[in-house]
Amino acid sequence: MKKIFNSIILYAGLFIAFILVLSCLQLYENANRLFGSKSSDSNYWLTFSKKITPDNIGRKELLGFNESDISKIKTWSEVKAIYPFSANEFKASANGGDFIPFYTDLYFEGLDLKAIDSDLTDEEFQVKGDEIPIIISREYLNLYNYGFALNQGLPQISEDFAKKIEVNINITVNKQNKTYKGKMVGLSDRIHSVLIPKKFLDSLNMAEKPELATQPKIYNRVLVQVKDSGDEGLVSKMKENGYESNQESLRSAKIKSKLFLVLKIIAVLGVFIFALCLYIIVSFIKIQFLEKQEEVSIKNSLGYSPKKMVSDISRKFSLNLMFVLILSLGLIAAGQYFIAKSDVSNGLLSMYINPLLWSMIIIIPIMVYFFVNILIYRWLIKSWKI
Repeated sequence: MKKIFNSIILYAGLFIAFILVLSCLQLYENANRLFGSKSSDSNYWLTFSKKITPDNIGRKELLGFNESDISKIKTWSEVKAIYPFSANEFKASANGGDFIPFYTDLYFEGLDLKAIDSDLTDEEFQVKGDEIPIIISREYLNLYNYGFALNQGLPQISEDFAKKIEVNINITVNKQNKTYKGKMVGLSDRIHSVLIPKKFLDSLNMAEKPELATQPKIYNRVLVQVKDSGDEGLVSKMKENGYESNQESLRSAKIKSKLFLVLKIIAVLGVFIFALCLYIIVSFIKIQFLEKQEEVSIKNSLGYSPKKMVSDISRKFSLNLMFVLILSLGLIAAGQYFIAKSDVSNGLLSMYINPLLWSMIIIIPIMVYFFVNILIYRWLIKSWKI
């Protein structure tokens, strides 16, 4: 009875250990699905700017990114590509004419077209005559429709209709005013800015400030393509260099790092319980041999191989271990299925556990079989001097 009770306690401990460790592995995969994972195929975009401090406030040479900063960021393993923004050095404003009576000063930025989430070609995104193609943040259009237009009694504008509207763009370069027709050709979810063709913007900047040709280039901010926006190493390097980005984009990194820390602690606890159970079971087998020393000695004298006797016990233990693993993975698979079906997952989680976890049913018993087999056999040979 005592032997059965001890066995139940031991295998219950193993069951808890497997649940803890394997659950952590599955939760790790779930967290990567929810918060994004580090992968060479993944593309995440962050806009870097330097944190404003009393030392660099108002000093573009300190607040902006120079070529040295850009070269350094390129060496970061988390970064795939970097695209600096060009900003206007000239005055610009816009008005909507009679249809939308508004006036506003403007800022423009230019960026490589391949970094913009738009289907436009180089041919489509270039200045033709006095018409300037413009890409704006989708948030700006929402701000107008749901904030400005409603409060001011102005008409709301759909995305398709917005592309048909032309506004007057007033640009002052070398104290000369020129009016262009601005036409929105696209909306961006990635970049919160007003974008015009980079070559056109750079040419106006050079016309306004010819001295820029001989000065080191300074970019107000840069767009960075990374493997994982939630990478702890990336966030650490940004903090170390005083760079900032959209806090909402980095919020997942903070949540992810805390979640992974908890998972690591639980996994370590599970491994500790597993090792403790393994130690207890090895000791349990040793006690069995000691209690049956006379029986085993007789069997040995009758020709039974000690190695075979140990092997039989190890095989039996490994089979029991396999049964416990099947139960553990079955419970985890059921939990995964119900979590994936629930509203919490928001359709982002798989209904099945990682297929590799099922391979543990074979791998762990085989490894434990050889471990226990070798350990008990050596102890038997040493203690009995067979």
